[in-house]
Amino acid sequence: MLLLNPARTSGAKIQRYPTLHTASKTDRILIVAPHIDDESIGAGGYAIDAIANGADVYVVFLTAGDCNRFAARLMFKTLEPTASDFLGVGNARIREAGQAMHLLGIPRDHYFVLGYPDRGLRTMVDNPGAIIRSTATRENSVPYADAVTPRADYNYDSLIRDLMKVMTIVKPTTVIAPVPFDHHSDHSAAAEITDAALHELDLHPSRLGYLVHTAISRIHTAFMKTPRRAILPPARMKRYSWATYGLSTAVQQTKAEVLLTYKSQRPYVFLLRNAFVRQNELFYLYPARQDAGPGIPIGEP
Repeated sequence: MLLLNPARTSGAKIQRYPTLHTASKTDRILIVAPHIDDESIGAGGYAIDAIANGADVYVVFLTAGDCNRFAARLMFKTLEPTASDFLGVGNARIREAGQAMHLLGIPRDHYFVLGYPDRGLRTMVDNPGAIIRSTATRENSVPYADAVTPRADYNYDSLIRDLMKVMTIVKPTTVIAPVPFDHHSDHSAAAEITDAALHELDLHPSRLGYLVHTAISRIHTAFMKTPRRAILPPARMKRYSWATYGLSTAVQQTKAEVLLTYKSQRPYVFLLRNAFVRQNELFYLYPARQDAGPGIPIGEP
């Protein structure tokens, strides 16, 4: 159960939002990440404090982030990466995920790689009967040996089945996933996929959503570290139901170190650190009542 109290974070703009309490030792938290690093971008600080407070934190990576052309070019020193190069990026990111989880304090049996196609989640949701092919790796099934179901078809049913398998293991009291109004297609699709898996299992955990990509993303202008600044919702979304979670200096430092383990994402990873290592993390609060429908922003004009 999520507990809220009046905001104590400095700054008049952020004081309008309630703050989240740290998770307790009875909580089981599942963070859904469309790509490897989203877990730390959106909820790394919350996870650090939750673990320190005795809660169980789990992470499920829906993809291996294997469609990053810039990363493939840098890693393999070529302007035209091959399918094999993109698979190399995916394997590198899975290894980096292990390092990041270790830094966060998440044991190996508490994180899961599903390995579905990066930049392919929306296609899977919109074409549930089709087996799709990755535009990067050219695979049409999960190619990673460390995945929950290696060689599962790249289709909607396989993905939902794997996510349900993870949720059955975790039995989450809180699920933290992307918001359905994130502008990245994988993120908005991940929100729908999470809703669908919870519905199939008839699970009703507390829900928090994190927003990474907006129409004018804060990432691309984050040229300087600004740890004393707050993360606030875009102006057009300020009437939605948000909550904030304050980060101590020590937690900010750990979150920054975790993000910088994703070396395959350099130099982009420095922009991520600057944009998301701030005095707080921001979460969308889903409706508590079951008839509100999935992903409906509270207070949307």
